[in-house]
Amino acid sequence: SKRLEIISQLCILSDGFFSERFENDVYPILARLLESDERGNILLEDGRHSHYAKRHSLLLSVLVCLKHTFESSCGRDLAGLIPSCGSMIFPMLSDDHVGDAAVETIKAMLKVDSDALWRGLHKLSGRSFPRNPLRVVPPCSTELVSPGGSKLGFDKDVCETTKQNAERLLDFIDTLSEQHL
Repeated sequence: SKRLEIISQLCILSDGFFSERFENDVYPILARLLESDERGNILLEDGRHSHYAKRHSLLLSVLVCLKHTFESSCGRDLAGLIPSCGSMIFPMLSDDHVGDAAVETIKAMLKVDSDALWRGLHKLSGRSFPRNPLRVVPPCSTELVSPGGSKLGFDKDVCETTKQNAERLLDFIDTLSEQHL
C-alpha cells in the first residue's frame, strides 16, 4: 500500500516524466493483480480466507493508485492503457467493498479518454446505443474478456449493482467537456 502511494506521488509530481516507467514497469504488475479469470479476481476471493482484509486493502490501494495516476500529468501519456485497465475494473463495479473505488478510478480514466470505455459501459448499463441497430445484450449476460482471453460473465445477483454503476459512469461522461484529439 505504501509503495503504491509513492508511485502515485511520483506520477503526480513528475510532470509526465514517470509515465513511461509506469507503463513498462508498474502497470504490468498492477494488471496481474487486477486480472480476473473464470474464478474471479485473485484479490476478491470470498471472505472465508484468512487474508481477505489484506487482499481487500491491496485492491483498494491499486485502484487508488490508478485513479491518482490517471488524474496526474501522466494520465494523458497513459491513455493507451485505459481500454485494458478499464475492462479489468468493470467486474469490480458490482463489489460491495470496492465498487465505489472502481467507479472513481474509471471516472479518472474517462476524464482522459471517455471514448475508450463508452461502449463497455453502455453494454453494462443495459442502455441501448443511440440510433444504433446493433442488438443490445442485457448486462447480466454481457461477457467481458480477460487479458488472458477467457470470457468473464456476471453473476445475476450482482447484475443490478453493475448496471447502476455503469449508468452513473455514463451520466458522468455526459458532464465532461469535449476532449481534444
